Amino acid sequence: MDLLQQVLSEKGKPLLIINEFKFRKIGKSKDGIKWWCTVKSCTSSVCSDESVTTLLTSNLNHNHEKSSNINRQIVANSLKRKVIDQITTRPLKLIRNEVQSSSVDLTLNDVNSIR
Repeated sequence: MDLLQQVLSEKGKPLLIINEFKFRKIGKSKDGIKWWCTVKSCTSSVCSDESVTTLLTSNLNHNHEKSSNINRQIVANSLKRKVIDQITTRPLKLIRNEVQSSSVDLTLNDVNSIR
């Protein structure tokens, strides 16, 4: 069973993460929601139900490696949105709160990259 995780990209668009591979939303079809791999040369695609909880069809044959820094990207993207909403809060306080509240494992290098 593949773990589906829906997050927002840097530009605020929906992304689907499956086994550390990112998929971008293409649109709705008669079967459900169509997603393509974010690497343009990759032909992997999936189709999920409307609530993005189960995969209906999938072609997970990627021609590239997994994203190595996916957890850092998730935390950094959510921080970018919080910084825009909370402009009076100190950046280090926002980073600390986000790292403590996130359920992903981050290394010290990841936290320094976010900073």
